[in-house]
Amino acid sequence: TNLSMQKPWMSSDEIHARTALYRRYRDYHTSEVEVRVFGKLLNEVLIRRAAAEEHERLRQRVGELEATLSHCAVQERAPVASILIPTKNGERYLDELLSAVASQQGDVRLLEIIAVDSGSRDRTLSMLLRHQVRILQIPPKEFGHGSTRNLLASHARGEFLVFLTQDATPVNEHWLHHLIAPLRADAQVAGGYSRQLPRGNCHPMEWRRIVEEELHGQVDSRIHSARENAEDYKRNPWLYRFFANTSSVLRRSVWEKIPFPEIAFAEDQAWADQVIQAGYKTAYAAESVVYHSHGYGPWVNFCRHFEHAVAMRQLFAHYSNRRFKACIPEAVAVAKRDLIFWRRQTSRSKVQVMSRWALLAVSWHVAANLGTWLGERADRLPPRVARLFSLQEQVKRR
Repeated sequence: TNLSMQKPWMSSDEIHARTALYRRYRDYHTSEVEVRVFGKLLNEVLIRRAAAEEHERLRQRVGELEATLSHCAVQERAPVASILIPTKNGERYLDELLSAVASQQGDVRLLEIIAVDSGSRDRTLSMLLRHQVRILQIPPKEFGHGSTRNLLASHARGEFLVFLTQDATPVNEHWLHHLIAPLRADAQVAGGYSRQLPRGNCHPMEWRRIVEEELHGQVDSRIHSARENAEDYKRNPWLYRFFANTSSVLRRSVWEKIPFPEIAFAEDQAWADQVIQAGYKTAYAAESVVYHSHGYGPWVNFCRHFEHAVAMRQLFAHYSNRRFKACIPEAVAVAKRDLIFWRRQTSRSKVQVMSRWALLAVSWHVAANLGTWLGERADRLPPRVARLFSLQEQVKRR
């Protein structure tokens, strides 16, 4: 043994020593001894294999525990979001909206869903209860786009405050992840908003407006910063202040410093203007998508544009004036673009599109232009008349 440990295995000295050992003990080399030796070897192999299998089971179990711990650690680090929804008579889309919210995937932890309801008379409340939504209730007259959202935020516990209107349905299970992503990537981003797609029942005028004209219908994401783009901000302030609470997220720490202005309309754009001027950034997250569109007729469209123009005039004094004599010619020109767009979108004939939509398209845009024109001059109207044209006042009375 000493010689074997000191010499190479196939050296002449080692071979002679091994040969001498074999000769000395050759009488013990019997079949019975072989069986006994191989039995001991087999037993040792089985013991070692069992130990190896147990080791593998332990290794797998350790791996499972490490994965669980890692998942828990990610969950602890994952951003925490609260979904906040103002509701009133929202049964049409509310069930599909809440189902889409519940199906969200990614590393964002959904902490809670809270709704403020202002006097629903349909199945809205029962739908909210079925989806385990926490409900706050206020009288219809107390609803305000800014104040009601501030109320929702004050009851939320999430790091990120995610606002949805009751008719905005997330398109897929990654809506929330993509919405919050710009805020996670840059601590200076105070809020962001989603891209909107028209629903299948949307009419041509609204459809084209969403996908071709509105800033929330574009396919490319943007970051808005007045500091980093000072010259462009001076030239295009409307681009930087644009924001859409249809589907949006606010960083709680920023909201606590700069809550929504408690105004009747356009609270989202007023808030965005304030945070941009305070040195923060806002984000348009085009990969976060919701279905959202309206089937407004001419009268409701008149009121919507009237209210929007009133808010823009009050908030931003340099908002441009629309000329009365241009209202009808501009409406006809825009309606033509709608009809051309719809023929391309649906592959229908000119006669089919014209007969179905021409008159409605012109009247829809005439109503929009007249509503904007009158809204810019709302300070000359008696308050009672201004309230008559206010879409928000009409909703409160329903």
